Amino acid sequence: MGPQVKWPPKVKVAEANRNPKRWCEFHSDHGHTTEDCIALKMEVAELLKKGPSLPIEAAPALPPQQDRVIHVITSGSEVSGINCAAAKKSTRNARNGREAEGPRRLLLGIDEISITAREQEKVLVPHHDALVISLTIANCLVKQILVDNGSSSNIIFYSAFADLGLEPAALTKKATPLVGFSGEVKQTLGEVLLPVYAEGVNQATKFLVVDCPSSYNVILGRPWIHDMGAVPSTFHQLVKFPTPWSIRAVKGDQENARSCYQTTLRGKTQIL
Repeated sequence: MGPQVKWPPKVKVAEANRNPKRWCEFHSDHGHTTEDCIALKMEVAELLKKGPSLPIEAAPALPPQQDRVIHVITSGSEVSGINCAAAKKSTRNARNGREAEGPRRLLLGIDEISITAREQEKVLVPHHDALVISLTIANCLVKQILVDNGSSSNIIFYSAFADLGLEPAALTKKATPLVGFSGEVKQTLGEVLLPVYAEGVNQATKFLVVDCPSSYNVILGRPWIHDMGAVPSTFHQLVKFPTPWSIRAVKGDQENARSCYQTTLRGKTQIL
């Protein structure tokens, strides 16, 4: 059971009063079964209270210093950073049932991500709000981030890019056509790799940079969601993901979500 378990002494019951047919692995003695062992149940409860011990894992990364606060898209020749040839290969693998390597941050034995009814207690209902969160990107707290599993790319709008203090020279010049719902096409300015910090996990994330009005600063699409092994829920207004330490969650901001929606309805922004 490992060095953390406090192993008990032998059972202190008179030999004549013990049942020789019942064996306890925990005490290495007879008299009762392992399943009925009260001492074992108390030890397990104490270990669960302390939480899992993962000595081989480093501590969670500290939140980076925030220098400032910055208050469905389909790409063309690439989808989620995969070119057409790689996408075709991925399609063949999926058809043949070949599995790709999953996220490496899943907890050993505790990799189940579940959402309970209690986590919706502080959510304003009824609602149809999008999942809008705030995260630290490139050492700046960025608000109005849309988590959208309908987007095949991560998007940062140029106004937010500039507010991060980044220069155009930071861009990798690679124009990618983005196609909107009604078929309109918008070319990106390029790509940029930025660190996105979420609850102890610092994830290097590739963004397509788009120069057009938007009520959002950033759209985190399927590439970020899948790289994080995340499970977003608009209904529960949170996104959960595994880390080496525990399952972590980032909660949505319904006030920001509704503000962004109203701004979009007023026609001041462009929806790709």
